[in-house]
Amino acid sequence: MTDSGLLGPLGLLVVLVVADIVVPRINLTGFYGLVPLLASASATGAPVATVIVGLAAVAASVVSGAWEDFGSGQHVTACVLVAIQACVAVYVAVMRLRRERELGRARAVADVAQRALLPAVPGTVDGIAFAARYLSAAAETLVGGDLYEVVTAPAGTRMIIGDVKGKGLPAVRLTTVVLGAFREAAVVYPEIERVAEACARAVSREAGAEDFVTALIVDIQPDGTLWLISAGHPPPILLSGDSARPLQITEPSPPLGIAEHFTATTGRWDPGDRLLLFTDGLIEARNSERAFFRLDDHLAALAAVTLDAALDRLVSHVHGHVGGNLHDDLALLIAERLPTMITRTVESVGTLHGRTAGRL
Repeated sequence: MTDSGLLGPLGLLVVLVVADIVVPRINLTGFYGLVPLLASASATGAPVATVIVGLAAVAASVVSGAWEDFGSGQHVTACVLVAIQACVAVYVAVMRLRRERELGRARAVADVAQRALLPAVPGTVDGIAFAARYLSAAAETLVGGDLYEVVTAPAGTRMIIGDVKGKGLPAVRLTTVVLGAFREAAVVYPEIERVAEACARAVSREAGAEDFVTALIVDIQPDGTLWLISAGHPPPILLSGDSARPLQITEPSPPLGIAEHFTATTGRWDPGDRLLLFTDGLIEARNSERAFFRLDDHLAALAAVTLDAALDRLVSHVHGHVGGNLHDDLALLIAERLPTMITRTVESVGTLHGRTAGRL
């Protein structure tokens, strides 16, 4: 508690003392002890400051004998009561400070865990700019069951975004399984279908009987070709010029852990186009009237600004819709094809052209 923070409790004590003096036939001495209790419960209630306020309250209770019956049973009882309340207030302040430090350490550990689980996406890779956001529905946690990742591989740049069924530590564990499988498969397999199959096998090995993971996997080729696989996940939004539309997946699959084989849908994006990937925490966010968040009404906010600013705007709109309290985790990943993509020779292009895929 700062010096300015001490003024409030001490000012209240002065008011009680003055009222005790000027109001006849009312003994307020026993109420002096409420002042350190209030000080310990305040947002700035540090133990040292609470001790100062408590000593002031005890001293005032002793001095009150000047206008009360000093040394009488009633006066002594009031002084003892104030001293007990001051001791309780100091104890509360000490325990509160200890809990705050423990919470701070826990949040620091959670922050490290989140950075290890969901490291920052690259700013720019091979002519593609990226930005991401993660919002946990639980205010006390930073890690949940949503996931995203960007991997640069010989066969192209791969992205994944997903949502693990469930919450808590089991969801976090399954998140690590999916990300680990994706990071390995994305650089090993030239076909995006095999990447999805590797992730599905990992989920099947580790998940419970009712567990699954929805996921959207995107492969971006240097020439602007897109390959997409949806495993029970919402399709991405393509922002092109003044238009915005979801990319229709011609053959969507069940989630990872349920499906074993996947078919990719192919399409293109042009320089300047943006691709927004998201989890269902975005489109299923509800306000106090149980109305869903209308993403179409806010897509204009994603254009004509930087990618980070675009996601900040979208997050702000979501918070405004739900009143600041999310009921589900939310992950956002946005990519923009820069005017000049870095081209490179991809030895696996012939293999990619041999795949069976739907067309956007």
